[in-house]
Order: sequence, then structure tokens, then C-alpha cells
Amino acid sequence: MNVKQIHIFLVDDSQIHLAGLRMIFSGTQHIVIAGETRYADKVLTHPALAIADIVLLDIELQTGNDGIELIQPILANYPKIKIIMLSHNKDIHSIVKSIQAGAMAYLGKDTPIEELNTAIQVVLQGNCIFLGETIPKTTLLNCFSHTPSVHNAKAWNLSQREIEIIEWLAKGLISKEIAGILHINVSTVESHKDNIKQKLNLKTVVEIVVFALQNSIITTC
Repeated sequence: MNVKQIHIFLVDDSQIHLAGLRMIFSGTQHIVIAGETRYADKVLTHPALAIADIVLLDIELQTGNDGIELIQPILANYPKIKIIMLSHNKDIHSIVKSIQAGAMAYLGKDTPIEELNTAIQVVLQGNCIFLGETIPKTTLLNCFSHTPSVHNAKAWNLSQREIEIIEWLAKGLISKEIAGILHINVSTVESHKDNIKQKLNLKTVVEIVVFALQNSIITTC
């Protein structure tokens, strides 16, 4: 059975980081490096864009230090491309601007390889925003509009207790802390989290909180 190849365009100002990404993906048969550049002014004319499925984009680039400004022009010309921001910069402003501009994922450069591979698969499916686990969950408050949606907790068959769990997760609390506040066992909290993930078809706490904010299941952290 032939696996569809994924073509990735690397955009990063660091030669060392580019070399590291090449090495990582060289061991993955279904991922092909379509091209790479360190220069902002070379991105939009680079031939790799014509075949790329994903652009791994850093913020700080040569000949222009804001890779975020490239997101909308890339998508305007190649709307099927998925953009993953991969940066040392984890400040709220950069994350918000990136997602609002059209990036599908934002990862720190300290992201584990397994999580990078997961992010690639998630954005290719195109059904949610992916924020790396090394991104502080408190940044989620500013990443998304709280405009009411037609969806609500009832539509997703969430119980009142599950909504409570999501609200505490959105505040950055871990299972042990939530268990103490709600006077329940840690195993019970974990069970609720598993049920939430199953109902919403999500895999991580970050995805749960993002989804809940987007769909007005919760409106504030």
C-alpha cells in the first residue's frame, strides 16, 4: 500500500535548525523536504511553494524578522497549504497574530519530535488548531474570539461536571489540583478527561480548551 508523501517547505533563519529538521525528516519515508530558505524575501517566489503541503515557518528570518507577515500572502497564493509556526518565541502576541493570520499550529522549538509529527497529521486533516504542549495554556485566553457559536455543551453531550473540568483545565490546573477543588479522586478527573476527549474527538488538553473556547462551551478562563 502506497502512503501519500507529504511535502514540507522549511523556512528558518538558523542553518543549524534547518540541518536538524532535515535529519529528523530523513528518517520518515512519507515526508519529503520540498525546499528550504533562511530569507523572508525568498519565500513567496520559492518553487517549493508550488508543491508544498506544509510550511514550517519561523518568526525571525533573514532579510525581514517577522515570518508572521508571510502567512497571509502564502495562503492567498496557495490556499491549500497548511502553515505550522515553529519558533523559540512563545509570547502571547506572536501566537495570537499567527493563528489570526491563518497558521494552523504553533509549536516551540523545544517540541518533541513525536509532537511535531502529530501536529503535521492534525493540520493536514484541517479540523482544528494545534498548539504545542510547551506553549503555556494561559495564552489561550487571547488566541480566540469568544463570539457565541451555534454549538454549545448540550450539542456535544457534555455533562455539567465535564464542563467544570474543562473550565479548570482552561485555568491551567492539573488533575491533582482539580481533584482537590472538586473533592473527587484524581482517577475520576482523568476519567472525565478521557470522556471529554472521546466526545469531542480530541487528543490533548490544549485542544480541549481551544475547542471549548471556539464553541462557547466556556467563555472565559
